[in-house]
Amino acid sequence: MLGRWDDSQRFLSDHPYLVCEETTKYLILWCFHLEAEQKRALMEQIAHQAVVMQFIIEMARSCNVDPRGCFRLFFQKAKAGEEGYLEAFKTELEAFKSRVRICSQSQGFQASISTGIVDRLESLSQNANDLQDCINRSVCNLNSMLQKDEEPKMMDTV
Repeated sequence: MLGRWDDSQRFLSDHPYLVCEETTKYLILWCFHLEAEQKRALMEQIAHQAVVMQFIIEMARSCNVDPRGCFRLFFQKAKAGEEGYLEAFKTELEAFKSRVRICSQSQGFQASISTGIVDRLESLSQNANDLQDCINRSVCNLNSMLQKDEEPKMMDTV
């Protein structure tokens, strides 16, 4: 339940094994369940963490490195408030929270929660794929900004 960029970075530095696809998927699914339980404030905080993790994963893919080796670059850019980067992040975060709210309000999702049978993973997976598509667009924008930057970038290694 970390609220500051520095706290999140420090936590991931202490627990680098969490920087992976599985953590991202877990956080995304948790958001849907929290919203269905009407725990919106907690959902929004977990959504922020899920989008952070997704941005890190996509940054790693675009740079062809292990995500554990580039999460510090994400936080560096986020804390610096690089033009366009933080805006892309905020836009995706709001879009993701909106998708979570809409999906969680659907009768099918509510029925699956109330009966205790969460067989809507395919639908949730589709929402995760939508998130993936939005983040891919953001990463493309980030890549073009990175290419314009003439300073050599070094990736952290684990």
